[in-house]
Amino acid sequence: MFFCNMPITIVHAQHANSGLDSNGMAADNAPDKLIALASIAAALHGVKEVAWGVSLAAKNAKVISAQAGDKGLGFRPITNFIDEISKQAMQDVNEISSEALKLSIISVHEQRSRDAYRRFDRARQKNPEAHYISSITQAMESMEKSMSITAQEFKKAFIHLLDLLESMDESMLSAKAIAAVSRIVTADTQEYRAKLEVVANNLEDAAVFIKEKVRDSYRHLNTVHKH
Repeated sequence: MFFCNMPITIVHAQHANSGLDSNGMAADNAPDKLIALASIAAALHGVKEVAWGVSLAAKNAKVISAQAGDKGLGFRPITNFIDEISKQAMQDVNEISSEALKLSIISVHEQRSRDAYRRFDRARQKNPEAHYISSITQAMESMEKSMSITAQEFKKAFIHLLDLLESMDESMLSAKAIAAVSRIVTADTQEYRAKLEVVANNLEDAAVFIKEKVRDSYRHLNTVHKH
């Protein structure tokens, strides 16, 4: 697949330390992460509309293939495949957007925990002999634990989002293959051929468009990983 040569492929090898500095603390990069995650949703803007259009075209193609009688028999199962792929694409976009939102929430929580830790640390350094230092130390330990948990949650959600994007990309490869088969099947439909070829062309155009948006999402996800 196209992303095999992209920097995002380092994720599976290195994601365990993503978002942590040399001391195991969360790095100060939540704003950059939020921007990158919001960009994923922006990159997928329009995908649902395109997928819905292909689904509608598939339904119209079913009517056309029925009108073609026996000559349209071969195209009817293909319309079902096209409709399924379109619906799956819309579902994938919803899941990806949901997971990106989840990552955003985790990033905000990470930022708040880090800010609290720094405030406690400044107070401790300002007066290390104060009688309340032990309580500050306990609070800092709690923040460290919270950031460690957050890092694990982020890692899990990050991998899930990566898997969702990979699944969508594979689905679009299947869509392009179905479009190619559709053109072969429509060869015997004579007067209905042009109308059915339009459906195949729409499917291929949609697959190219969606794959491009997935590629953009990979780039933004790679930005999240770098931070």
